[in-house]
Amino acid sequence: MVKPATLVEELRVRDVMSSPVVEADVEASAVEVAELMRRYGIGSVVISSQGKPVGIITKTDLVTKVVANGTDPNTVKARDIINTPLQTVEPDVTIDDALSKMNKLKLSRLVVVYKERLAGIVTIKDILQVTPEILSIVREKLRIGAPASPSNQIVTEGYCELCGEWSDYLVRVEDQLLCEDCRIELERKGGASVSE
Repeated sequence: MVKPATLVEELRVRDVMSSPVVEADVEASAVEVAELMRRYGIGSVVISSQGKPVGIITKTDLVTKVVANGTDPNTVKARDIINTPLQTVEPDVTIDDALSKMNKLKLSRLVVVYKERLAGIVTIKDILQVTPEILSIVREKLRIGAPASPSNQIVTEGYCELCGEWSDYLVRVEDQLLCEDCRIELERKGGASVSE
């Protein structure tokens, strides 16, 4: 029987990534990007320019950068709300290294690129679905690498109260349970801090 530590060392990003990846051009409208998310039941779309991946748009971006601003989503282009630089990983990187990068950057997904071409996308959720043993490793990494916050902070799983997306790492921020994307967006705007 393979030990969990050995399993983690042997697993590569290519073993758990989702492929093909849904992508849109930088000139696509926010409505077109949202429609792709709805059609494929996904939380993010990779944005490309001249066939090369250059960034990503998440559900949170659509909510905070378009809907919350009262902007007409038909007039907003992907280039206006894109997250750059695109955080990538190669398919042969170990799951442990991919998790370390996600943890360091406080991200829940990385785009998989091989020879400058889009190969897939890997999320914490993808990794957690592979084997239950990895769940305890991820939770420990998140606990160790989480931003400074009260020691009695409660982390839970569920649907984010801002974007409605499922998260394995919800944190209470001003009486709302938020996923990491929404929490990071609030911090970027100089908004709320994590509640005790």
